[in-house]
Amino acid sequence: MHIAIIWQRFLPCHIGRIKYLWNKVSHLGYRLSAIEIASQDASYGFPKCGSSEDGFKHICCFPEISYHQLKPTAIHNKVFNLLMDYKPDVIFAPATPFPEGMAAFSYRLASGTRAVMMDDAWKHTDHRGIITEGIKKVIHQNIDAVFIPAPSHLPYYLGMGFPEERVIFGVDVIDNDYFSQKAEEACKNEASIRESRRMPDNYFLFVGRFLPRKGVETLVKAYTYYRQQAGQNPWGLVLVGDGKHLESIRSLSRDITGIIFAGPQFSDNLCQYYALARALIVPSIIDPWGLVVNEGMASGLPVIVSRGCGAAKTLVREGENGWTFEPGDDETLTKLMIRVSLLSSDDLKEMGRKSQCIVSEWSLDRFADGVLKAIEIPRRPPAGPISDILTKLWKGRVRVN
Repeated sequence: MHIAIIWQRFLPCHIGRIKYLWNKVSHLGYRLSAIEIASQDASYGFPKCGSSEDGFKHICCFPEISYHQLKPTAIHNKVFNLLMDYKPDVIFAPATPFPEGMAAFSYRLASGTRAVMMDDAWKHTDHRGIITEGIKKVIHQNIDAVFIPAPSHLPYYLGMGFPEERVIFGVDVIDNDYFSQKAEEACKNEASIRESRRMPDNYFLFVGRFLPRKGVETLVKAYTYYRQQAGQNPWGLVLVGDGKHLESIRSLSRDITGIIFAGPQFSDNLCQYYALARALIVPSIIDPWGLVVNEGMASGLPVIVSRGCGAAKTLVREGENGWTFEPGDDETLTKLMIRVSLLSSDDLKEMGRKSQCIVSEWSLDRFADGVLKAIEIPRRPPAGPISDILTKLWKGRVRVN
């Protein structure tokens, strides 16, 4: 069995999944090829990530080039020809909007092998028109299964033409152990870390890109109201990240006391911000999943998450490990911030423990088991000429998210 798994760019979360999967499938005698389209991109600020191979094959189609500088046809042709050379038995690839995904589905048609689509869209995030939706449904007939985050997303994919027996859960996971261990290490050196990074004793944490859809304006407005109502010793607000909307947020925050812009943080440095925060806030207006929710929970934090975030329904249990609120509802967010900040340290720690317990169900093991389950799903029967033609003609597109 030769498995190929394709992502636009290998971020730390992808590398963690690939390494864990390899450790599991290598014992079964399977081969694994990890295909990265480009080593850089314009969407995420992560530094270049390596991926020590340890036995599996790592192919970067366009090294030292940004994904977003490439043309869809160039990506499609490169991936299709690569798959024809390597001849995997089953391919895990991104969804139909992406050229690397469509190359995988075209290869399926040409080779008679199987293809699994990895996706985390849901009804709230898909605002494409009826014609586009119809075309996607037809192309989906040439895809054997879909690998999605959780049952919360299932209704959308049933509506997009996938029978329930061809839907697998667990695609959006992280290395929970890494975050929990780094949190423990940071807490042992709390005093020195707080001093060196100038962290408040108590703070709410935001981690993410500064984009309109991330809802940072909602968070800043809510924090303004929180400061007005919180009384003595209000918590600070630490914003970790970067993005094209950063200066707009800085301008909005200029006269607000207590907001700290920490800039982009990665790996162990990021873990320190998670470890010493009191609560994570994810205010997304629209977000397919939101892996920062997983990261914060694995780090032992209570979470306040917008219902515009795909992870909210699965990972947040109201009043147990956090709360949810409607996207853009700064009044409710303010009330939740006050509520959390009035909890005792023991209550906060107990909510953090519940977060870790809940997110433990969504681990690297869940991802690897999902892959193994997906490769047992048989190939779909022929879809017909219309689906075949659309699968061959549509090359996907490149856009900055």
